Amino acid sequence: MNLTVENYMTKKPFVIKLPSSVSEAMKIMASKDVAAVPILSPKGTYAGIVSRRDILENPKEDELSMLMRTDFPTLTSKDDIEKAVSMFSEIRRRHLTVVDNGKVTGIITPYDLLDAVVTRKVQTKISDLITRVCVPVHIRSTAKMVEKAIRLTHITAFPVLNDDGTLSGIVTERDLLSGANLDIKQVSSQLGIGEDDDSWSWESLRDIFTFYYTVRDLEIPNVPVEKIMIKNPQSIFEGASAVEAAKIMKKNKFTQLPVRNVDDELSGMIYDFDIIASLIK
Repeated sequence: MNLTVENYMTKKPFVIKLPSSVSEAMKIMASKDVAAVPILSPKGTYAGIVSRRDILENPKEDELSMLMRTDFPTLTSKDDIEKAVSMFSEIRRRHLTVVDNGKVTGIITPYDLLDAVVTRKVQTKISDLITRVCVPVHIRSTAKMVEKAIRLTHITAFPVLNDDGTLSGIVTERDLLSGANLDIKQVSSQLGIGEDDDSWSWESLRDIFTFYYTVRDLEIPNVPVEKIMIKNPQSIFEGASAVEAAKIMKKNKFTQLPVRNVDDELSGMIYDFDIIASLIK
């Protein structure tokens, strides 16, 4: 069966039209709970894309036309998913815009394509798909240390080990948000959000803004990782198949999983990028 991008993309994604500011793009990300927004030219044709990562890496730029990425490839809705997988493997970014006849018709992520792995029941072993170096942190590492590691490595999930090297938790950028000193009134004021705006959750605001404001002296509390990590995280055996990992990720809305070996020890981390690569191997 020939699977196309149209089968897995999010149709009619939220967009923003030029001229606009980065703050306006951030407001859309928060209110609509999305991590990337395609950008349209004044005439309504596709012009580029901006993601949370772009904003975090360029915290002082507020001109959207200067920050948006115009160098990323795009897909059409009729492209096969193998082309999408190849593009994700090449650019290592989480969002690709789907453009048909100059018009934005969708957006797709590696997480979306996990469904294709399930459909095809791909049996490739996890151990054959791991591509990233695993960076563990100690259970007594602090949140500030993890925040620094995220900025230096661009890795957003770290397995947490106890004194004897046993996996005891996992900490992600999202876990740092709960204790961050981010004032909703401050964010609302800086973005011009009024009480009559569309409502959204505080967690969504945190997810979009915490690391942006970290660069602007947001205070990450100096607490042990043990207090904020996800304890006893779900993991997967390195001999398991891609389809098994994809099912776990989709069921739990994960984009990564710790991997354990035959001795039940941590042997790596597997990401949705790695899992979808099984579609072309």
